[in-house]
Amino acid sequence: MALGDAGAAIDTARPLLRRRIPAPERQAALWVDLARAFNQQGKLSEGYRALRIAERHAAEDIRRRPDIRELVADMAARDRRGALPGLRQFSRELGVRP
Repeated sequence: MALGDAGAAIDTARPLLRRRIPAPERQAALWVDLARAFNQQGKLSEGYRALRIAERHAAEDIRRRPDIRELVADMAARDRRGALPGLRQFSRELGVRP
């Protein structure tokens, strides 16, 4: 997802989330895009949740992608208070350094 209107991206994604998308990688890509939009809005909890759902659809793909590691690193840096311990654990699992 290119930088743009995160709210529009979320609104566009919502109806797609109710559809069955047969390719797990495409389903994961939708959730990753949603995580990026939530991150742009500063909604870290929702972004983290979306990433974990993406991981359930295509774990191997999610765990090997550098752009996902960058997104997780950015989210972890934004979580200064450590309100999302699962995000910190996820970042360690991906090999992301704070």
